[in-house]
Amino acid sequence: MGSSYHQLYYHLVWSTYRRRELINVEMEQDLKRLIQDKIIEHKSELLGFGCTTDHVHLLVRLHPAVCVSGIVGEIKGYSSYVLANRIYPDSGFRWQGGFGALSVSEKDLPRLAQYIKNQKDHHCQNNIDQKWEKIS
Repeated sequence: MGSSYHQLYYHLVWSTYRRRELINVEMEQDLKRLIQDKIIEHKSELLGFGCTTDHVHLLVRLHPAVCVSGIVGEIKGYSSYVLANRIYPDSGFRWQGGFGALSVSEKDLPRLAQYIKNQKDHHCQNNIDQKWEKIS
């Protein structure tokens, strides 16, 4: 069978349970690693990662065989289990149900990747882009 070409880019966002401020700087690095591991497992690519204390933003290129809701469910389940039970057992960490997903055109990738990378700055300066934040 021949190879296939795909450009399936998504902006994914979800929050901590009840928007509790649970994600600190130390946890952020572990969270990024756990998310990236799960994305790679699904032959997909993490193009951008950013978070604040209560939500995460991802920019991903998904393999065509991957279901968006399926991979988000796996990422959320895996990361919350590992964080709450293995790395930070006293944190009470968990994700809120649901998520936001937007398809992204290739031309918007650089601007969105920069926005996601600078999440903390945008929120500190109250300079958020509502079209990319309303899904959280």
